[in-house]
Amino acid sequence: MSKLKTTACAIALSMISAYSFAAGTVTQGTVTFTGKLIADTCSIVAGDEDLQVILPTLSIQSLAKSGATAGTTTFNIHVESCPSTLTDVAAHFEAINSDGFNATTQNLTNSTLVADGGAANVEVRLFDKDGSSQLPVGGTGSFFPVDATSHKATMTYIGGYYATGVTTAGDVTAKVQYTLAYK
Repeated sequence: MSKLKTTACAIALSMISAYSFAAGTVTQGTVTFTGKLIADTCSIVAGDEDLQVILPTLSIQSLAKSGATAGTTTFNIHVESCPSTLTDVAAHFEAINSDGFNATTQNLTNSTLVADGGAANVEVRLFDKDGSSQLPVGGTGSFFPVDATSHKATMTYIGGYYATGVTTAGDVTAKVQYTLAYK
């Protein structure tokens, strides 16, 4: 009889545990987005609204394996006419029409197709001003101070090649859109 009671108790406990686990399983949640829009803005200096960053011509041996980076190149975005209410400005980088980026690596993809002479297995990675922190597409870079006298600021970021595998020779073209962000 003792074995029967022990077995019955074990079965009852396992059923209660299974029910408790199933009842406690969360299958839905909520994401709340918050933000702030302001009327004030700086003006992008003429010529910086469509920057051309020329990456160096490198050997594919520089990018011989997945995860390799090379050819990092600094670029600056200049703003002016910032109202005194704005003390810090940054660039927020966004994919153009939700295209042109790899959601896994958060890099810009090469828009020059291999069939049209494009390099294979290479992307362009954005870096924050320190040169070692990746700036993912959809991210905001470091903030830079607005000069209180001139009402200007210069934002410095970096772009470079990133291998997703053994690269092949060819052209590389990538684009990203940026929007001014403030804190």
